[in-house]
Amino acid sequence: MRLWHALLLTVLLALGACSEDKSESSCPRLFGDGRYCLQPTTGLTPFNAQQKIDIRFRDRRDTLIAEVEVDQSGMHLVALTPFGQTLLQANFDNRVASATKTPDERLNPTLLIALLQLSLWPAESVQKGLQLPLTLIDEPGRRLIADGEETLLSIEYTGNMPPYRRLRLTIPAADLEIDIETLPEIGNAS
Repeated sequence: MRLWHALLLTVLLALGACSEDKSESSCPRLFGDGRYCLQPTTGLTPFNAQQKIDIRFRDRRDTLIAEVEVDQSGMHLVALTPFGQTLLQANFDNRVASATKTPDERLNPTLLIALLQLSLWPAESVQKGLQLPLTLIDEPGRRLIADGEETLLSIEYTGNMPPYRRLRLTIPAADLEIDIETLPEIGNAS
């Protein structure tokens, strides 16, 4: 269990998730001086997805299972070990991100919600939430978060609508790759 905590903590701290002030606004620092301000869920089609998340951080690899729920009132994320032990519960009520359970109190749940939104929200919403110097490059099957010519976050996806069948997030500066596969619903043979 400690390996899971250590990996999740290390990854999020590498992304800049460490925040001394938990009451920080809903605009977490992403990379360097760039920030992303969380956007409301009110313009999205509600969805609920179970996902398998494979994380490769430098020479470490681990797998998590996540449940993501998005509706008009906000979003909820639960991350579990493959054995079903809850590691993290985070919520966003369209105003503030919070966590009811984290593997470490230094983790800022706003960053987790921000990464989800950068991956799943419509391009117009993501662009609205990005603060200078960050920009969005949105292409079919791929979106990039850049600072000038430097790609800070690459998101590749397959599928037509969120939560997408597959997502791959790559953060070159952190030597981090996150592969996300949306699992079929129980009783659905797709």
